[in-house]
Amino acid sequence: MASTDDINSTEKLLNVIRGKDGGFPGQTGKPKTSLSAKKPAKILNISTAKRASDKKRYTIGVDFGQGFIGLAKTVRASDGRPVLVDHKMIKYSHLTSSSSSEFSALLKSSLAAFCGSFSDCNVWTMMSAGEVNVNYIKIPHVPRKQLQNVVYWTAKKEISLDEKESIFDFELQREINDQGVSKYLVMVYVAPKAEIEKVKTLFSNIGVPLAGITIAPFAIQNIFRSKWMPPSEETFASLFIGNDFSRIDIYSNNNLVMTRGIKTGTSSMMEAIADSFSEKTGNFKLEKDETKKILLSLGPDSEKLTKSDAGYNLREEEILEMIFPVWERLARQIERTLEYYTSSIGYAKVETLYISSAMNAYNPLLIYISDQLGVKTEYFDPFMKQSAYSASESLSLSERMSLVPALGLSLSDNTRTPNAIFTYLEKNKEVRVKRINRTIFTSFAAALMICISALIYQAVEVKNLSTKRVKLEKELSSYNPILSTEQISKMAEEVRAHRQISRQYAQRYLGVAAIGEIAAVSPENIRLINFKINAPGNTMLKAGSDKTTKETTDDVMVEGVIFGERDMLESLLAQYVMKLENSPMFRQIAVQKSGIVTFKKSEVLHFTLNAKVG
Repeated sequence: MASTDDINSTEKLLNVIRGKDGGFPGQTGKPKTSLSAKKPAKILNISTAKRASDKKRYTIGVDFGQGFIGLAKTVRASDGRPVLVDHKMIKYSHLTSSSSSEFSALLKSSLAAFCGSFSDCNVWTMMSAGEVNVNYIKIPHVPRKQLQNVVYWTAKKEISLDEKESIFDFELQREINDQGVSKYLVMVYVAPKAEIEKVKTLFSNIGVPLAGITIAPFAIQNIFRSKWMPPSEETFASLFIGNDFSRIDIYSNNNLVMTRGIKTGTSSMMEAIADSFSEKTGNFKLEKDETKKILLSLGPDSEKLTKSDAGYNLREEEILEMIFPVWERLARQIERTLEYYTSSIGYAKVETLYISSAMNAYNPLLIYISDQLGVKTEYFDPFMKQSAYSASESLSLSERMSLVPALGLSLSDNTRTPNAIFTYLEKNKEVRVKRINRTIFTSFAAALMICISALIYQAVEVKNLSTKRVKLEKELSSYNPILSTEQISKMAEEVRAHRQISRQYAQRYLGVAAIGEIAAVSPENIRLINFKINAPGNTMLKAGSDKTTKETTDDVMVEGVIFGERDMLESLLAQYVMKLENSPMFRQIAVQKSGIVTFKKSEVLHFTLNAKVG
C-alpha cells in the first residue's frame, strides 16, 4: 500500500470530515464539487433524438438493483452515436421477491409504459456476474475456418466446461506478442444454462421478448466501446461496491481483461456498525434497517438521522471509525488484484479507477481508496460529458451512478456485447441463413437480368417494326388515286348536307344543353330564379361592296340567389362565375347586378349575370 508519513489514513479521513483537507488527492487548490447539489430539472429536449429514432429500433436496458428496477432507453442517431432518450427508476418494497407474481406484474406494467411497443424495442438485461466464469486464452494464428474449433478445444483444456449445464461463448479481442510469437488474445466465458433460463422465463412469462442477456462487466464495457464515455487512459478499472460483495473490472483498450469478485460490501460495513454499536451501548442490537440507515446517513444525498432514529447521537467520525476496518480490508483486496494484474499477468498499470456503489456517494471513501492505491480515483458518473441529456442535471451523483448498469445495457449490440442467448453458435446459424438468402437474392438477380435482356430484345424488335411501318406509310402516301370533278363535287355536297344537319341538331338542342350545364355547375347553396336564352339566328351585314356574314351567338341570362354566411356571399358568387368560365359551353361571363336581399328572415345574395354560348 502507499505509505503515510506523519499521520495514518484514519487521521487523514478525520481531517477531511472536520474540514481541514476537503480535496481529493492530487487536487489541492481545485474547487470542490458538491455531491448533493441538484440542479433544477429541465424539460428533456429530445427533438433530435426523436428525429433520429424515426423508423429505428430502441434498445432498452433493464437492471435489477437492490429494491429497484433501473430502465434506460437509447437509440442510434443518424451519425451512429447512441442517444439516451429516457430513463426511469422504479422502487419497490424489499419484501417483494423477484420470483413473486407481484414483482412480475410490476415489471410488466413498468416495461409496457416505458417501451410502448415491444416490437420496436430490443430489450437487454443481465444475470449475476458471479455465476459467469470469464477467462482469457491465447491461441496461435490459424485459418479462419479453424478458429472456432481451436478456441473451443483450447478453452475446454484450460477451464471447466460442461456443455450440458453451461453455454460457452468467446470474443476475439486483439493480437498479442507471446514470447516473440504473435497470437490471438481471446476472451471466453461460461454461463450456467439454469441461470439463463431463469432470466428468460421471467421475461417470457410477462410477454416481453429478450434480445440479449449479459453481465455487468460487459454492460460497463459498452459505455466505453460505444464512445458514450471515452476513457482518458488506455488502462482503467471499475469498482462496484455492492451489498454482499464488490467487484473490480479492469479494462484495456476498451476491452475487459480481468474481473474479480470481492466478498466485501455494504453489508460488511453494516455488520461492523452493529457490532461496534452493541459494544458501546451494552449489547443493544440494532435492526438491519436501522444499521443501513446509519450507514447511508453518511452520504450527502441521503436522508439524515432524526432524534427518533437509533444512532442519532453518533458523530460522523464515530461511524467512520466503525467501518474503517472494512474499508481497509476492501482496499487491500483491490490492491492485491491490481498488483496481480500488473506483475503476474504483465499488463500495463491501471491509471484510473471509477467507483460506483450501492451506498450513496461519500467523498471520504473515494479519498481513502485513492490514497491507499496511489491511483487516480473518481466516481463513475456516465453523464459527466453528456450535456445532450439535460434530464441528468436534476439527478444527484448517487442516482447517476445507480443508472450505470441500465445505461450500459441500453448501449448493447450483438456486434460489441457478449450475449448469453446469442453465442457464436447462433451467430454461425445467422451467417448460414444470410448466405442462403444471398444465394437466393443472386438467383433472382440473375433471373432479373435475363428478363431485362428479353425486354431489350423486344424493344429492338419493336424499333425495327416501327421502321418498317414508317416505310410502308411513306409508300402509301405516295399513292395518289385519280379523282374526277364529278366525284369531288358529289363528295362536297355530301359534306355540306352533313354539316347542315349537324347545325340544325345543335341549334335545336342548344337550350337543353345550356340548362343541363348550368344545373351541373350550380352548387346546392345557389338557387336559380330565372333562366333565359335568346333564340338562334343569323344576320347579314353589308359594308361597301364586301359582304360579311356574322353569326350572332346566343345570349344566356341567369338570375338566382346565393345562400350562406353574409361575409362569404360575394366569394361564393365569384367562385360560381369562375365555374361558368371554366365550362367549355359558356364564355364572356358578366355579372349585371348583385345585392343583398332578405329571404325567409335570412340574408341572401340576389344576382343577375349574362353569358355567351359557344
